[in-house]
Amino acid sequence: MVAALGVLPGERINHHRMRQTLKKVKDEWDWNSAWGWDFPMCAMTAARLGESEWAVDFLLMDRMKNAYLQNGHNYQRKGLTSYLPGNGALLLAVAMMAAGYAGHEETLFGFPKNGEWEVKMEGIHPIL
Repeated sequence: MVAALGVLPGERINHHRMRQTLKKVKDEWDWNSAWGWDFPMCAMTAARLGESEWAVDFLLMDRMKNAYLQNGHNYQRKGLTSYLPGNGALLLAVAMMAAGYAGHEETLFGFPKNGEWEVKMEGIHPIL
């Protein structure tokens, strides 16, 4: 439900309604049963909505499935030792938060402007 604006450009999405949806997802989802890509997907949606604090909160949410193992993969469940969608989504979310996206190429727009973040990037292009 939130990927329509997070992963996809969501050109026809009502931002007010999506913000309400994302808030409900943030507050009420069973995050222990989420998948690794859900956290960065929500972060991308939050960033596109101008909710940079939420975006970082999603990326740093302390949940088992939002952690990375020594092999670099998200833990999802026993027997699933490789879970690449979480890795790819995390890289995409951070890149988008750092470089923006087509039509909104503002550098570091997805990170809070509260003085607590010093983000440096090099050679990252806006996503589509």
